[in-house]
Amino acid sequence: MTDESLSEWKKFPAQQESYEEIRDFIMEKVQHIGIDTKAEYKFELGIEEIVVNIISYAYESEVGDIFIKVVEDKLQDKIILDIVDYGIPFNPLEKNDPRAVDKSAIEDREIGGFGIAFVKKVFSELIYVYKPFFGKNANHLKLVFKKT
Repeated sequence: MTDESLSEWKKFPAQQESYEEIRDFIMEKVQHIGIDTKAEYKFELGIEEIVVNIISYAYESEVGDIFIKVVEDKLQDKIILDIVDYGIPFNPLEKNDPRAVDKSAIEDREIGGFGIAFVKKVFSELIYVYKPFFGKNANHLKLVFKKT
């Protein structure tokens, strides 16, 4: 880890009951930073996909934690959302867009996979690494959103 401290992060239980609190925490920061309404809706849908997937799949039987940090890069006019969890290692960037792999009619396709493709469209940059986070290996997902 760099010079970051745990106080820069907000910790939530990775459970369905926490989703609205997580979303509200992130969106309050995004609204304070300021983006237009259309961009705000896309941002919110993108974080919903990521956060719900972590809540649903990261931890097998126990309730784990999700750590969130939202910062503004004023020089580059970006919002940077960092999400960390100690769940099962999973790199969402390795998932192929189902439209590129399966050319069959949408009703004939397997369920799933479109959320990650959507997130890749909403955010200008996604970075995934599996590395220590305060002494324990963790999934790190950095989502970069261009404000303009």
